[in-house]
Amino acid sequence: MIRILKGVASVTLDRPPLNVLDIATLRQLNGALRQCDDPAIRVLVLSSALPRAFSAGVDVADHVAARVDAMLAEVRENARLLLNLKPLTIAAIHGSTLGGGAEIALLCDIVIAADDTVLGFPEIKLAAFPPVAAACLPERCAWPLAMRLLLGESIDAQAAERAGLVSQVVERAELAQTADRVAAELAQHSAVALRGLTRATRGQRAPAVLQRLDAAIATYKASVAPSRDADEGIRAFREKRAPAWSHN
Repeated sequence: MIRILKGVASVTLDRPPLNVLDIATLRQLNGALRQCDDPAIRVLVLSSALPRAFSAGVDVADHVAARVDAMLAEVRENARLLLNLKPLTIAAIHGSTLGGGAEIALLCDIVIAADDTVLGFPEIKLAAFPPVAAACLPERCAWPLAMRLLLGESIDAQAAERAGLVSQVVERAELAQTADRVAAELAQHSAVALRGLTRATRGQRAPAVLQRLDAAIATYKASVAPSRDADEGIRAFREKRAPAWSHN
């Protein structure tokens, strides 16, 4: 999962077919990120080994009441790590980049997207919402677009670039090469300067983002996770039918 070469660490998601992030995969990813919090690593690249997706998001099965606390703990730890890692972070995304997968990408310093990328947060359709996106999207893009995304609208790579959510769009065949080239170029900068830059930018933002994330998670646990609608959303998804929401 981790490859380190000349100051660049590469962490690759590889859970076929769509890199759905169950609790075990999130724990594995967070363990890999901790290994990358090393002064010898100047740049970290997050990517997918799978052809169809960067990640289709957190496993629906882990939204059930018995697992939701463990899932949210790993999601929160993932955000904490990405906001505080020493290396500069690059997400190289393509295909389906949804929910928790999109949250991981948007927590990175640089996002390079293939032209086939579809970015979105479909959680509202399951009677849920994405806590990390709720905490950080309003500072990443204009409020109207943030709300459109949080309400389930998806956008393509070009629209994401225009909105400032994506740093660069490249052809799908050039994604890995572009990410490696950018990472290698950035790794040639002074490590002292790169560390200072990450502390001065996302390091300064991290406490506020995590405070908003904790509030979002508290709301999720108190009012969404234990609701009848949350259970109905999961059941309807599994049974491939339209949900029957409560009238509350």
